[in-house]
Amino acid sequence: MTSLQEQIQRRLGADFSIERELGGGGMSRVYVAYDRRLDRRVVIKLLRPELSAGVSVERFRREILTAAALQHPLIVPVLDTGEIDGLPYFLMPFVEGESLRARLQRGSLGVVETVRILRDVSRALTVAHERGVVHRDIKPDNVLLANGAAVVADFGVSKAFADARHGDRDNADEQQADAHTTAGVSLGTPAYMAPEQVAADPAASYPMDLYAVGVMAYEMLVGVPPFADRSLQQVMAAHIAEEPVPVQQHRPDIPAALASLIMQCLAKDPIARPASAVALAQALDDPQVISGSFTPIPDDGTGAVAIRALTGARTAARADARAGTPSKKWRALLAGVSALLVAALAWIAGSNEGAVATNAAVAVRPAMTALDTAPSVAVLPFVYLSADSTQAFAAQAIADAITDALSREKGLRVTSRSAAAALQQRIAAGDTTQLPVRTLVEGVVETEGDKYRLTVRLVNAADGFTLYADRLEGVKGNLFAMEDEVAGAMRELLRAHFSLTGSDGGARRPL
Repeated sequence: MTSLQEQIQRRLGADFSIERELGGGGMSRVYVAYDRRLDRRVVIKLLRPELSAGVSVERFRREILTAAALQHPLIVPVLDTGEIDGLPYFLMPFVEGESLRARLQRGSLGVVETVRILRDVSRALTVAHERGVVHRDIKPDNVLLANGAAVVADFGVSKAFADARHGDRDNADEQQADAHTTAGVSLGTPAYMAPEQVAADPAASYPMDLYAVGVMAYEMLVGVPPFADRSLQQVMAAHIAEEPVPVQQHRPDIPAALASLIMQCLAKDPIARPASAVALAQALDDPQVISGSFTPIPDDGTGAVAIRALTGARTAARADARAGTPSKKWRALLAGVSALLVAALAWIAGSNEGAVATNAAVAVRPAMTALDTAPSVAVLPFVYLSADSTQAFAAQAIADAITDALSREKGLRVTSRSAAAALQQRIAAGDTTQLPVRTLVEGVVETEGDKYRLTVRLVNAADGFTLYADRLEGVKGNLFAMEDEVAGAMRELLRAHFSLTGSDGGARRPL
């Protein structure tokens, strides 16, 4: 055991046993210890002894207490704080799992996994920012993957260590100069630093965390962050003055909406980034960001068996039943949007007719055919966005239920499952010209405990605009009810959407 470990052991006492050093990051040394009292492991982060000159333990304590007030499942909490021979330290739980950095060492991530991690990080930032805490050092090392979630560590630690180190400085110019020379250590990590952070702008605030999220997202998809393979000084200069190569040039397969969101986070001007962590989290909830990147049914046969079981049970239980009737919640929403949809679609149709009438439009747009004008819809494969892959079949089951309900509507053309899957991949690749349908249904299915959460959107295929969106929740033991509810709601909505008058009266066809 080193002398520093011995110092830590003496300070913590017999209740703790120092097991190993994890290796430091920036200004800290990091150790794992076993807490005998509570039968758990903890992490101890201690300011490096070589940086101890002029340390203010009291300033560190004030900053770390602010971070300790953050309580959320996606935030690694601070358990305790103190000082060891004048060096400030704090304790946090040891998270069983791996860091995002360790995950990246095995290669870049897929779209669904990337979005799932980004959503968790954005939600953690939302909680912190609402309480006035800026992380300042978002990077893969501080994102820990465990139990199907991404949790964020070290909130406020960078500023706490920096304030502790420079707490006794009286000269403002000296503090500013030192802030520049220690940039990337005390105030962030160069590869993930926002332009205003590199410039040590005293007004830098929450948007710097969103920039770092953009860098991290870029790295997850590409394998390296923007401006990789450069010196520290070149990286910092590039963050200020150089536009990164668009992420889609490296990964053409990612959805355009996700690529656009990442590049927005990387905007040089903080005002041009998402308005807040809340706005970023909401954008990541949009099915567009993962359209075309659905999680397939497990190929071990369990998903197919589950689907067949669901189909068989549905057939027996509903042989003489009518099509699913929307709940009161959906019915109220439908009543409010139906008139709006009809009016909007009439306006769009009128605009299109006017455009076709002009010579310029005729020159660039082929004549409308019966296929173009016929009411048509594709239910794209729903995205499953949870770590528990055993429930992935739910996404397919709900999408199939919607397809089944819509296919019984007279006058409405509905694509097959395979055609919808091919269409989804085509859209994800950026080819949205002359789509064979007028309307798209997109959805995201998540699981949390014993609940399903469904986000569904109705999209105008001609321009990509959302015509309708909502979220629905149900329990795992009642998947049929959720299928009926959303399928019936989509059916009524599309009747209004296309002004359909004929129907089959709601009678189910045999499955």
